[in-house]
Amino acid sequence: MSDDAGLSIGQEVTLTVDSLAFGGEGVGRSGGMAVFIPFVCPGETVQARVTEVHKRFARGELVEVTTASADRVTPFCPLYGRCGGCQLQHLDYPAQLAAKTRAVKDALTRLGRLPDVPVDDTVPCPLPLGYRNKIELHAFRADDGHTALGYHTRDEQGHIEVDNCPLAIPEVNQLLEQVTSAVRSVGWPAYDPDTTHGLLRMVGLRHAVSTREANLLLVTGRRDVPEKAAWVQALQQASGKLVGVRHVARTRASQSRLGRSVGELFGRPLRFKWGGLSLRVSPEAFFQVNDLLLDPLWEHIHDALAPEPADVVLDVYGGVGTYGLRLAHEVASVTIVEVDHAAAADAYGNARHNQLGNVTVVRGQAEQVLSSTARERKPTLIVLDPPRQGCSDGVLRVAAGQGARRIVYVSCDPTTLARDLAKLAGMGYNTTGVRPFDLFPQTYHVECVATLAQG
Repeated sequence: MSDDAGLSIGQEVTLTVDSLAFGGEGVGRSGGMAVFIPFVCPGETVQARVTEVHKRFARGELVEVTTASADRVTPFCPLYGRCGGCQLQHLDYPAQLAAKTRAVKDALTRLGRLPDVPVDDTVPCPLPLGYRNKIELHAFRADDGHTALGYHTRDEQGHIEVDNCPLAIPEVNQLLEQVTSAVRSVGWPAYDPDTTHGLLRMVGLRHAVSTREANLLLVTGRRDVPEKAAWVQALQQASGKLVGVRHVARTRASQSRLGRSVGELFGRPLRFKWGGLSLRVSPEAFFQVNDLLLDPLWEHIHDALAPEPADVVLDVYGGVGTYGLRLAHEVASVTIVEVDHAAAADAYGNARHNQLGNVTVVRGQAEQVLSSTARERKPTLIVLDPPRQGCSDGVLRVAAGQGARRIVYVSCDPTTLARDLAKLAGMGYNTTGVRPFDLFPQTYHVECVATLAQG
């Protein structure tokens, strides 16, 4: 297959890498066509083999670096290139930060048509390695037949076994070692979604540094798990830090990503201590994976909102209440909207545990409950912290229709952020600035905080 530019699959081309796109791939040009290549650095000249040809762009694989960038470094993980978890290990950390800043600016300019929005330099992580307090590993049948735990491969067509992840904090890696040993000892087979045979689907590991507590999320392909209670007890004894294990069954009939809870929590959720709060976080609930930047992230959100004692805060997609509860001490009231059952229950429990009587938790789909909730509360400040796909038009219309003094939009995807900021601009809210935070070093992901005010 070839196109008007003359590119064809299998062809080798020499390219100069202009920049990194959001996603971590380098962008070069051949005959005027953009070619995306992984594992390259801006400024390099490379030899690439074309693997895909489309109407407006092509993709290739790196064959050779002809002229290397001074920013190129040796990857620290032996699985890099095969594992799908990281995309930027070959790039020096300051260059990673610069690439992420440029990716955010490009998204705002090209996708959002917002070239004049100020974008700060990306805030670095104090530890570019060993920063994740949570990892999720998939179970699969290894070549020798044993049940292995690992990540998706880069092409997402398989899995790669992981016994130590350099991005995880040491306590998580220690727990991974203990869980791997426990899985092997009990002999649970990996679940095969094609045949529905087997048992173990996934494990999620999370550790709270502030309390030295850990949780495990156990996801299986059926509800009945042999020797489950004895297995959990033995693992808790081996770990010494594992305070709770949640079992979730994700069968073929399950509709949610994780599945249907079987109603069993062995032990209790762990607790994070942060900013004077004690936060309960259930194994399946969302919480930031990087403790190291939680304070700088919060401080910027706080400064962007500039809360006053009479303010009424609406925290949409509020999770376990991380930002809303922190604001509660300074404002008249806070309403947290969250669809996930576990996270909403955590937020409600956290408000009570921290004696915050001015906090209300509304559980439900934002698109369904936001209009009535906003009408009742009349918010003056709004926090939007949606999942990667961003906000629906309905949520944006309701948020923009409240006349709030400020809206702060927290996003983990610059492309959907740019799209939504453009829509909000059309609804009367201008973006006064965006600050990226590198919550995910060695990967292409970046967290952004956008500040909006009525224009």
